[in-house]
Amino acid sequence: MNLREVFRTALAAARANLLPGLLLQCLMAVFLSAYISHEGTRRFLAEVATFKREAGYSFAFVSYVLSAALLPELLRIAFFQSGRPSRTNLWNFLTAAPAWGAMGVVVDAFYRCQNAWFGTGNGWEILLPKIFVDQFLFSPFFSNPLMIAYFLWRDAQFSRTARGHIFCTSFLREKLLPVQVAGWCIWIPGVALVYFMHPLLQLPVAVLIQCFWVLIFTTLGSEKTEPKPRFSADSSARKLPFIFRRRRK
Repeated sequence: MNLREVFRTALAAARANLLPGLLLQCLMAVFLSAYISHEGTRRFLAEVATFKREAGYSFAFVSYVLSAALLPELLRIAFFQSGRPSRTNLWNFLTAAPAWGAMGVVVDAFYRCQNAWFGTGNGWEILLPKIFVDQFLFSPFFSNPLMIAYFLWRDAQFSRTARGHIFCTSFLREKLLPVQVAGWCIWIPGVALVYFMHPLLQLPVAVLIQCFWVLIFTTLGSEKTEPKPRFSADSSARKLPFIFRRRRK
């Protein structure tokens, strides 16, 4: 693998995601300000936290299905297919929903582990270790590789022969690295906000950020044509639809 190519790809991914990242960070700053200073926002989030506690892991499963599997297809239909759904949209949703739902449960469990390991406060001595473990261990070595590999396999119609193309040296350079760099642009400040919140609000806030992420990258990454099945959504496994566009020959 050419190391210069790897860094060039990473730099291109960072540049491509600079403006969307800044937009999302501004939205997160507005959300945090509302949480700190607006009583109505705090009351609403307290009700969300209560609902999450009662629902347990099912909240994580359903919320990830809605934000990472259903929302991208609805956006694609509304903005790029003139409001006309197709069988491709149904295929995308049915094959994405179980994977994203399962990842939602994993992420919820991971957040609980982080709180057990480092505590539940929001001081920097607690936030920094959580951000490091999330963005430099969990994301690049578990969630992103797993989800990218799954959706590449999905795009190949779950063919056995596709596995040889997924687990190869080009996988790191062409797929994982651009997704990871783009994810850092969005999710390093994103998880800082997540871990700042009360433990019961961490997953709902992550899902909220993911919705904006999906909105931005579905809009930027989709073409105004009938899309082929492809990976769509954020995060951390957290999603990057435009990375998975099939290259034009």
